[in-house]
Amino acid sequence: MLLTMFLDPSVRSFYADWEKAAANVVAGFRFLEGARPNDPRIHEVLRTASENSREFTDLWQRRDARGKSDAAKVLLHPGVGELTLRMQTFDVRSAPGQQLVVYHAQEGTGSADALRLLGSLAASDPGQASHPGKRDDSPRRPA
Repeated sequence: MLLTMFLDPSVRSFYADWEKAAANVVAGFRFLEGARPNDPRIHEVLRTASENSREFTDLWQRRDARGKSDAAKVLLHPGVGELTLRMQTFDVRSAPGQQLVVYHAQEGTGSADALRLLGSLAASDPGQASHPGKRDDSPRRPA
């Protein structure tokens, strides 16, 4: 997620507030790095991000560290438009260090409708729901 956030330019248009999302990803990565200081994959990702993104380096130097929490995110999906989703995180007891992250929309909102539409699109054409920043300008099917 961290490398995608900083190295894939199309992801910037997926988050309504990319700067806030990026700061949260870096703080979460620093939290993970603190829990696993000798993990070679963490060092590899850190090196790649540092070498390729000045924005990452600036955020990393702030030394913010925090785990995921209950929060709202506003996403700009190319197929269904704006989605305001709540995020909840659960520790997986049988796999220390693993977390289950669940996103959901408040029932009765446009985001809930858009999320259902996205699910329908994914079921009928998996390419419609793929990569967040990937733009698909093909005509939409009627609901």
